[in-house]
This record gives sequence, structure tokens and C-alpha cells, in this order.
Amino acid sequence: MLTVNSNTMQRIPEGYEFDWIAQNIFFPIYPVIVDDILARIPRRDGVLIDVGCGSGHLGLALLERTRYKGCLIDINQTALELGRAHARERGLADRAVFMRQDVHSMDFPDGYADLIISRGSYHFWADLEKALTEIYRVLAPGGNTYIGGGMGSAALAESIRPQMQAVMPGWPDGPLQRSGKLSTEYLNTFLERQSIPHEIVENQEQGRWIIMHK
Repeated sequence: MLTVNSNTMQRIPEGYEFDWIAQNIFFPIYPVIVDDILARIPRRDGVLIDVGCGSGHLGLALLERTRYKGCLIDINQTALELGRAHARERGLADRAVFMRQDVHSMDFPDGYADLIISRGSYHFWADLEKALTEIYRVLAPGGNTYIGGGMGSAALAESIRPQMQAVMPGWPDGPLQRSGKLSTEYLNTFLERQSIPHEIVENQEQGRWIIMHK
């Protein structure tokens, strides 16, 4: 169990600690990331897949702003149960289906999803190349991805840093080290080798995001 050091000691529930973090610390970043997605992805309806969704915060924030129907997938069953509860609380249960699936071998037909998103998950995938190839298989013609990591803005990242360091001393060293092992040059080289049309957004404000087109 993780402990938050604050004026009144709070304890993070066991089982899936990131849900507490997402609800209490990261929550402001999701609408900002949704703004970035919607600025680049013109479509506002169709099928959305949120890969490595955790308890669903980014996917649900996007559903609130669009007419997409969402498939939110993760391998952690506790996270999925929490995500279903959040969807009910936010009035999205009729448009958000939570499924236990592995990104390396998804149970969706070819060309199924119009938009595939993922935040903070890709550097945990055991075989990134296999996962990206699988995502591209599932992507529909005319569809796009928005896969990567970021804190919404540099200002949000700076405001969140002390809160996260109270929970996880040294944060964000771990995430930065994992992400840093996957260079943008490597990502571009792999996607070009696979003849996958793409662009990579990388800057201090937004973080790094892989946008594949089909």
C-alpha cells in the first residue's frame, strides 16, 4: 500500500493504485490531451479503442466530447472493474465497453476501429513492434492512432510533479527511463520499414505521440 505524505495522511487503496493517482492527481491532464487529439483527428464518431486503458480516464474523457463508441481494453481485471464504475458514474456505460485483452493479439477483426488511443502504456508492452503492427491491423481505413505519453502541458507536468513525488519518490525518473529506451528515430525507422503512414508529435508541451494513418 502506498502512502501519500500530506497534512492529513491518506492511504491509496490496494488493488490498482493508479486509479487513485488518476482520480486525485492526473485528472486535469485528460481533457487537455483530448483537446490535442481532437485538434488532429477530424472524426467525431465511430469506434474508439483505448489500449492499456487502466481504469479508463482518457478514453472516457474522449467519449464525453464525441459520439464515439468505446472499447477500453487492459490486462488488469481490477482496473477494468474500476473503469466500468467510472463509466456508470459519468453516464457513459451505454457507450463504453471494458474488455480484458492483450495489445499483442487483440480479439477484433481487421479494420475495426476508427481511432485507437493509448497513454502511458506503450513502453510497458513486451514487444512494441508486434503491438504496433497489431494496432495497425485493427485500424480502419481512414482511421488514426494517438499512442504515447504526455502530461497535457509543461505547466501541468510541473504542478503534478510534487504531488507525484509525495506518492512515488523520484518520479518521473522511472517513466522517463522506460520511454527514453524507445527513441523517436527507432520508432520512425520501424514504421517506415512497415510502410505505415505516420507522424510523431514530440515536444515539451504535449510529450510524444505516434499518429498512424490508414
